[in-house]
Amino acid sequence: MIWMTVSTNDKKKDSVLLLANKVLSEITKEGLAIGAHIKETKFSNLLKVSRTPIRNAFAYLENEGVLIKKPNQGYFLAETTDVRSLLDSQVFNPEISNLSPLCYQIGQAYLSGKLTKSFTENELMARYEKSRKTVQEALITLEKEGWLSRSLGYGWEFKEFISSPKAYAQSYRFRQLIETQALREPDFVINTTKIQMLRMSQIEILNNDSKLVSAGDMFNAGVLFHETLVSMSGNIFLLDSLKRINRLRRLIEYNVNTKRAIPRKECEEHLSLLELIENGQMEEAAAFLEKHLGRTAAVKESIATELFG
Repeated sequence: MIWMTVSTNDKKKDSVLLLANKVLSEITKEGLAIGAHIKETKFSNLLKVSRTPIRNAFAYLENEGVLIKKPNQGYFLAETTDVRSLLDSQVFNPEISNLSPLCYQIGQAYLSGKLTKSFTENELMARYEKSRKTVQEALITLEKEGWLSRSLGYGWEFKEFISSPKAYAQSYRFRQLIETQALREPDFVINTTKIQMLRMSQIEILNNDSKLVSAGDMFNAGVLFHETLVSMSGNIFLLDSLKRINRLRRLIEYNVNTKRAIPRKECEEHLSLLELIENGQMEEAAAFLEKHLGRTAAVKESIATELFG
């Protein structure tokens, strides 16, 4: 693929894209307003790089319409539709909750058969030697994630879809339906800025020299990639459905990702998919995505089966 060549020019381009992504992440993190002064010195210090690479990243963002350069003043956050959408978008500022260790312990105990489908707060307090408040906080978080529902009294119950190999396979088939349809939607808009962001994220994983990417990072990168593509369809129902499925499969995916290497094949296929979309080959992209999800599901399902008691 043209994105994965190893020439000096391409390596330099990749570095610029990655740094531009980090600059944009800092902009969104600080919630800078349209027209804000984006200072080289500040971002050089924040990202711990010299001012020359920062200038290159700023120039790239200027070319993408994210920044504007004013003579003798420097760079400012441009007032464009894309930037407004980018700064306000939940896709690029995802509300991915950070589950506590206790949340994962509870979920993993259920997956391994050590915890029954129905249980009480008192059982968890005794099992994990935690206060009622701590246990309740974890359960409320898991309820929001869609993993649990309340029963009578202090009782709680796991929902079946996170504890069954069959349901796990069904979730991928459901994704094949909604994600491929998203690419076929008549209102689909190819957002080049978002595509570049996704490309940088995938390249960053592929270029990870330490070969260590956390299970959470792997899951979040995948969620960001697929939800962003579906968001371009303009169909809020498809996006909402995908977000719900992604919340419900988090625990299983977390466990699967701890048992496999960096998903280089998936990243490479993601880059190929982006290329098809950028070229406007939407039907080919939909067919490619369906095969991609099918292949990924086959790999993960074989791992996930071992997780269930």
